[in-house]
Amino acid sequence: MTSTVSYELADSVATITLDDGKVNVLGPAMQAAINEALDRAEADQAKAVVLAGNSRVFSGGFDLSVFQSGDAAAALGMLSGGFELSVRTLTFPVPVIIAATGPAIAMGSFLLLSADHRVGQPKSRCQAIEVAIGMTIPISALEIMRMRLTPAAFERGAALAATFAGDEAVAAGWLDEIVEADQVLPRARQVAVEAAGTLHTGAHLATKLKARKSALEAIQAGIDGLATEFTLG
Repeated sequence: MTSTVSYELADSVATITLDDGKVNVLGPAMQAAINEALDRAEADQAKAVVLAGNSRVFSGGFDLSVFQSGDAAAALGMLSGGFELSVRTLTFPVPVIIAATGPAIAMGSFLLLSADHRVGQPKSRCQAIEVAIGMTIPISALEIMRMRLTPAAFERGAALAATFAGDEAVAAGWLDEIVEADQVLPRARQVAVEAAGTLHTGAHLATKLKARKSALEAIQAGIDGLATEFTLG
């Protein structure tokens, strides 16, 4: 694949690992690499996908240097690309399991919320950090949060940039299960192998598209309105 994303296919499961040597920022290059890996998983007819972080972090979110560059078109493109990646994850034809090997922050947390199953460890901190760093959370991100979090966690997470970890992250809806740090990736692969061996792919896809229809429409409306929202922001 690329220097930031690796790909492996085994037991009908495609494992895509993000590792930029730092905090796996979801800039344009990383987004493109993940999409390329997902394309490969589809071409290989994988029956499940594991999306994993490196040993430090799942993802620290968007590349802030793009926002700070003053290039509005580049910033808008990165925002759109990030939320389109979430939509692709939410609508992917086979189960997507995320191995939250470490913290999932900002766009990293929104991508986390877009998977079918999320495995974390005690230090897998989940946070929409935007309001703590002077940014307004985009509508698309809010709709992703609203879809997966409990009402109380949604309000705290969005308006107060609350941090969730451990059992609290599971109770809030950020994660589905917590295991020891060295077991995050093995457990995610185990879930993926079980899904690949037991689920009917067509029924899986049709059902999650039905279940997520209203949320997907709201997320897409947010993407379509990003140019206006970004200008107003």
